[in-house]
Amino acid sequence: MEIKDLAGLSEPLKKLIEVVSQGLGALSKPYLIRKTADAKAYEIKAISDAIKDNHGNLKEIGYSEEKLSLMSLDSESIKNELAIEERTKNRIEYKEQKRQKNIENITQNAVKNLEAETNVSEEPVDEDWTTRFFNYAEDVSNDEMQDLWGRILAGEIKQPNSFSLRTLELIRNLTKIEAQVFTKAANFVISSWNSPFLFKGKNEDSLANYGFSFEDQLLLTEIGIIQAETNISRRLSKQDNDSILYFESGNKIIKTSKKANTPEHRISILRFSKIGVELLKLITPTVNDDYLKEFCLSLETVKIDTEYAFILSKNNGQIQHTEPWVKYKKEE
Repeated sequence: MEIKDLAGLSEPLKKLIEVVSQGLGALSKPYLIRKTADAKAYEIKAISDAIKDNHGNLKEIGYSEEKLSLMSLDSESIKNELAIEERTKNRIEYKEQKRQKNIENITQNAVKNLEAETNVSEEPVDEDWTTRFFNYAEDVSNDEMQDLWGRILAGEIKQPNSFSLRTLELIRNLTKIEAQVFTKAANFVISSWNSPFLFKGKNEDSLANYGFSFEDQLLLTEIGIIQAETNISRRLSKQDNDSILYFESGNKIIKTSKKANTPEHRISILRFSKIGVELLKLITPTVNDDYLKEFCLSLETVKIDTEYAFILSKNNGQIQHTEPWVKYKKEE
């Protein structure tokens, strides 16, 4: 792809093309910027040309899962068993074509995540990171995992150093089931001081009551997303003056008001590892309102007033939210 071909593209997509070119050496086709409809038209034309060029030699045409297969009749191939050198060549070609398809799918997912962006950080993406990313990404075939890797690439382009090499290593070995459990955990994340955590509740079964089981916790701890330490707490210390602290969870912001000289309170939590914190950037959670209600009412019992509002927008750390603040009502 030549520089002139980049005219008219947004800065995020230009940077994406630069990063992919840096990692792969070159782009043979503008698949990064071809829209879905254009890609389908391109595919149909390629199929039509293939049928026309091979009409006389076609043995079978098959169609499965939106994929067309053309089997040609080659008498020499039928008569003679391929030599081991040829079989090796065929295997390598098949493997590399599959890897190329994986990379293109992941890159297209990155495009989807960058299309709405108007600008990105001018800081370049580290070359070692780019090399490692594509070395790992080429063997990712599952659709859901390709979507995850596409979001990682887009996130690193928007803000370099968002995802460490250790995070790439973990995701490389992450199974579909493990990814689903992590996505479930993200729905219960509460954060303050830019530090996300899971509120353990008034007893060890609280999270399990909302669908996040103890086995789920153990799994995320085992793979290094949740820290293994026990008895971790978020400290709300005693202050000489009235104080206000904000928490966030999904699309809600929670304001806590603590009167002067109110005794210290510790919130029992599960804490995420550095890798877990990085991965949470990829998830748009669906908040469990009953869980948030339990969190707020647990603070009310120790004389910490709580109110919530819905987040409208976030920009450079500034949050715009609905008015007025709302309180969770205690059950009668």
